[in-house]
Amino acid sequence: MNPRPLIALFSLCLSLTPTIVSASAPAAPATAGPLRLASGQLLFNQRPAAAIGVNYFDAFRRLLDPSTPPSQSLGYVDGLRVLAEHEIPFARFAACGFYPYELRLYRDEPQRYFGLLDGFVAEAEKQQVGLIPCLFWAFFAAPDLVGEPIQAWGKADSKTREFMRRYTRDVVTRYRNSPAIWAWEFGNEFLLEADLPNHDPSKDWIVPNWGTPTTRTAADLLRSADVIAAYKDFAVTVSSLDPVRPIMTGNTVPRASSWHLRRGQGWKLDSRKQSEAVVLEDNPDPHSMLSAHMYANFSKEPHYFPAKTGIGESIAIWQALAKRTGKPLFLGEFGADPQATPEAQRTQTATYVAEIVRQRVPLSALWVYDTLNTDVAVWNVRADNENAYALTLLRDANRQLRATAPTPAR
Repeated sequence: MNPRPLIALFSLCLSLTPTIVSASAPAAPATAGPLRLASGQLLFNQRPAAAIGVNYFDAFRRLLDPSTPPSQSLGYVDGLRVLAEHEIPFARFAACGFYPYELRLYRDEPQRYFGLLDGFVAEAEKQQVGLIPCLFWAFFAAPDLVGEPIQAWGKADSKTREFMRRYTRDVVTRYRNSPAIWAWEFGNEFLLEADLPNHDPSKDWIVPNWGTPTTRTAADLLRSADVIAAYKDFAVTVSSLDPVRPIMTGNTVPRASSWHLRRGQGWKLDSRKQSEAVVLEDNPDPHSMLSAHMYANFSKEPHYFPAKTGIGESIAIWQALAKRTGKPLFLGEFGADPQATPEAQRTQTATYVAEIVRQRVPLSALWVYDTLNTDVAVWNVRADNENAYALTLLRDANRQLRATAPTPAR
């Protein structure tokens, strides 16, 4: 792959984006952002939180992708402006590359890498749009970058875990005083890849041109114990640097057989008690919120917890778990059934939003906004496409949530 277009793109971005803080500058202690936890309740500017944002997955990642046209590389400027105009308060985004190739810039030229990320955070500050950065989106990227198998996530002394701690320290100390940062998140749905029986890893995520190995072995079969150990390490690292902001895993809802799968007992459906035990295990302390992703098609099949329940009931089950554990719910992704008709997708999206408002879910984020990823085009929301209705839907819902926010108990 010819690196020159990528270098030209980096140079363009650096010329247009300010640097927030020097990488060598001493980092001040974390200051309070708009979000904080108090006695198990999530507060936003001192009032009980309830806000609906979006997943702006590749807003930053597109800067690391050499296939991104230069005309679209800084598209986040207009994207954040549209969110601000629609009063959509925050965006969850990949604060990293997806493939190992995209993380090499951080490893090899951290100043250049952070120049790009600085520009995105600075623009969010300017537009007053909050950010929830996801630091390790793809489960294979860090191990591939450092040349280890994926099970290295489970080893405290591995190069993978050391890379995780170093990148976490660099990102958190650099941005913990930014008013744009709402919370910190580890990754995206790592546990969906874990404990799969009779799974052949030899064809999984092998794209050598993007930095992956040419083959994978049994050591690349992810286990839930590996992931949970990394989750704990991440949260301990973050909380030592920023004791203020919430910390989340980035989990989706667990498989309805997760309890049995992680015990080598196959695809037998878990009981309700077993599924709830998995949820608690999968969001360990010091993570401070429960993380779940839900889609309308989940309610029609027995593959995810809670199985075969409607949208409102599914949210209610998770809200009850959150109340019981003292960890507020972050519905980090929600969306329509991708196989449904456009009319049905509108109805499903509206139903999710209505239930989120009715049940006052503390934080939730629609999947997906202004993405260049054509694989998820059916969900893509932009101000100039057929899904633009969702922006108005979220604007009105956030207005309602703000207008009905209760006064915090004293």
